[in-house]
Amino acid sequence: MNHYNMTDTRKKSQKGDYNLEQAVTFGFYDYYFNSENRMGCPVNTYLPGNGLVGQRVSRVNLANNSCDIESMLRGTGTCNMVETQNPVVPDLRQLKPLDLFETKTTQLPEPMVVHRGQRPHW
Repeated sequence: MNHYNMTDTRKKSQKGDYNLEQAVTFGFYDYYFNSENRMGCPVNTYLPGNGLVGQRVSRVNLANNSCDIESMLRGTGTCNMVETQNPVVPDLRQLKPLDLFETKTTQLPEPMVVHRGQRPHW
């Protein structure tokens, strides 16, 4: 009985298939790790104004040191007796609200005052 080790029977051993697989792999890397790729990330971030409902905002868009703030809130490193942690100073981004329409000022009437004795039998 003869035993043959056939390693090149798969389609991936072709040069064109290898190049296609590498292009797909590097396409994923470019999508997730390229800082200039803005797919799925908003160019401008606004707070919800009038006419809008608040939605999810990424932590990166709210503060420049969001990882430090999150680590401080979760208490990461608080039990470290070797190196004490410095207090975290938040570096928040100033976001403007996005209004769909301009609102007019609301005029409220003066508070109503009811004096006793102005109505009969009361």
